[in-house]
Amino acid sequence: MPKVLLKSTQKKRYFFAALFVFFFTIVRAQDKIVIAYGNQINLGDVPGDVQFEVQGPEFIHLKGTKINQYSFDKPGIYSIKVHDKKHSQSDCSRLHLPDEIKVEVSRIRMIFQSSLTFSSPIVKNVDTQGIVLKVTVQIQTYDHLPAVLNQKPVASAGIGSNIVAHLKTKATELPEGQHLLEYVLSGLATENAYLMFDFVDANDQVQSISVLTPVKN
Repeated sequence: MPKVLLKSTQKKRYFFAALFVFFFTIVRAQDKIVIAYGNQINLGDVPGDVQFEVQGPEFIHLKGTKINQYSFDKPGIYSIKVHDKKHSQSDCSRLHLPDEIKVEVSRIRMIFQSSLTFSSPIVKNVDTQGIVLKVTVQIQTYDHLPAVLNQKPVASAGIGSNIVAHLKTKATELPEGQHLLEYVLSGLATENAYLMFDFVDANDQVQSISVLTPVKN
């Protein structure tokens, strides 16, 4: 019985150590977290004694998981100072956070709807050139001004897929409201797998949407 408990404890320590390395690498790699106004960030299972000092368009002190519930309602650049002194770096069972976290809150909120339509089915080993993908997007802006459309190609994910979607809609920016965007496909899928398309919003953030039916024979 003691050996089982020991293995369980070791696994837990390895998990938290890996989680810390992953989170710290992400924060360092991208320099800041980017979200739309009115959204929250998620720092995970934050210990209750960790304090946060949020500095930016608004100034507020938060404690523990309250940081995950805080809504960044105003656009701007926020700096979150993390105060976590009641632990040692060797404590792998505790979530470790960087001393400072940068958050960029965008004036634009774009939500790609989950329903995708295609002008014709995607068929295994058949070039998709000319197939049109349509998706509805909901746009809201803090200042009620138009949002610039991201022109980056939309990549697909799925076994055997190298399909890419390019924006066909001619508009370079769109006002608030609901809009139907069109993308032209290229490339092919070599397996009867389910696909997913990674749409990129105005904040350069990816929103992945799954295709409900697999690639046909």
